[in-house]
Amino acid sequence: MTVAMRAAGQTASVVAVVGRSGVGKTTLLERLLPVLRASGLAVGCVKHASHGFLADRPGKDSYRLFEAGSEAVALISRHQVATFRRRDGDAGAEVSLFAAVATLPAGLDLVLAEGFSWEPIPRVVLVAPGEEPRDEYLRNGSLIDVIEAPLPEPGSPPPFSQGQVVQLARRLAARARARARAASRLVVVASARRNLQ
Repeated sequence: MTVAMRAAGQTASVVAVVGRSGVGKTTLLERLLPVLRASGLAVGCVKHASHGFLADRPGKDSYRLFEAGSEAVALISRHQVATFRRRDGDAGAEVSLFAAVATLPAGLDLVLAEGFSWEPIPRVVLVAPGEEPRDEYLRNGSLIDVIEAPLPEPGSPPPFSQGQVVQLARRLAARARARARAASRLVVVASARRNLQ
């Protein structure tokens, strides 16, 4: 993944958060993001939507333009940019994590991928109380941690403790900073090689 990320203009550390549906992946990411951002990291997220999604609203101008056949529509405001691209030729194929990360802006320190358990990247596995991690979550990438999601109140998300969140954020930040240092060294070495030629 390192070479592919550099080829896409990214040197970000990419970590998957995997686990069965409803175990608390999004809740954990919601709790992690402010802590990681407060530590000075630029963080992006990629979410795998296994059941598809509707990113625009029927009847809106951007939706109408896309439905009329535009290959891509960019929706831009002062605070956000969203681009919708057609995938007609690949509609049945899963998008690789590489392709998903390539759509993110350059300059991110860390990309947290929710899902993508089949990708060979480092991962945090979430399990319900008393549950063992599924083999499919363990076999494809190096394991950073297995976290047991606390039992939630009925109808509420899992109440991850601030200690759990901070500890994981520190580990992820350390990985991201180590990746950035390694990428900087590679740039220096590549530059020195070019100068010698």
